[in-house]
Amino acid sequence: MNLPFKPQLLPDEHMLSGVARMLLLVGYKNLQDAQMKLFSRSVPLSNSVLVHSAMEFYLKDATTKPDRQKLILRHSLLGYYSHGLPYKVVKAALNNEMRDATTPRIPQLTKLKFAGVWRYCPVCAESDLLQYGMPYWRTSHQIPSSITCNHHPEIFLVSGCENCGSSITDLIEQPLPVVGSCAKCSATLEAKIFNHNEVTKWVQTQGLKLLYEADDLIRLRFGHPMKYGVSLMASVKGISGWERIDEAENSFDAWLRINDLGIYFTPDVMESNDRVKRLYSAIRYAETVPPVCHLLAYQFLGLSDFNQLVLQDDHIPSVVTV
Repeated sequence: MNLPFKPQLLPDEHMLSGVARMLLLVGYKNLQDAQMKLFSRSVPLSNSVLVHSAMEFYLKDATTKPDRQKLILRHSLLGYYSHGLPYKVVKAALNNEMRDATTPRIPQLTKLKFAGVWRYCPVCAESDLLQYGMPYWRTSHQIPSSITCNHHPEIFLVSGCENCGSSITDLIEQPLPVVGSCAKCSATLEAKIFNHNEVTKWVQTQGLKLLYEADDLIRLRFGHPMKYGVSLMASVKGISGWERIDEAENSFDAWLRINDLGIYFTPDVMESNDRVKRLYSAIRYAETVPPVCHLLAYQFLGLSDFNQLVLQDDHIPSVVTV
């Protein structure tokens, strides 16, 4: 089935949001049926898949690698996660050579509170409705290191309805963010205020840098710092060897609790000695934990900005100022 048009992606719009809007415009009452007609199969439109098969609706028109890279970086989460992913899976995504063994996946997806669910800012949604005629799902609202909207820093990002407990994991079920009331129970959805502390504000700011300052999927600006920088900085701080790492681990766990940083994780993570929140994981197994874990480790170790980390000629990161 061919369409006479293709919805243009809006500023910061996730590609799957564009696909969801297109399915609405097709006019089918059953969106899964429309998906079958257009893509020959129906699969959940989930943001837990970094390069989704439905994104080819847009990516197939990117005839060059630079064009494909631009779409991926600006309208998906791969740019945000790519700094810590294995090189081969990022390259496969860029070259459209993905297989089951190399499809980029979000590390420790089920352990992250804000991963795998679609989130939006109620204030942005109302503004988008006035400006574009409909609200849409923004890429920047989906990164797990963000608690609030990057345009409205005091507004908590909505991930569902507190009244009925529903959340949005598949855009087939909810193609557009809801303005005003819950689509399932009709409860009023009001914007919630969140007051950042110094740590959560820093983590959100640096996380947005990972998203916005990614400009090359092969030569990643923060690739080496995200894979090796925590280990280096820990060594500079004298945290090396089992005994010192164990001692630091206890301090790190206490620091997470004092600053209410369990907000980034599912409850079971904070109640157990889960590797996803361990300092040791960020030091020794960087590729197995998501960016928010690196950011928390960096803040605990005293980093004030990623610009403190530079690459030497041997491609090993060094700390400029600690």
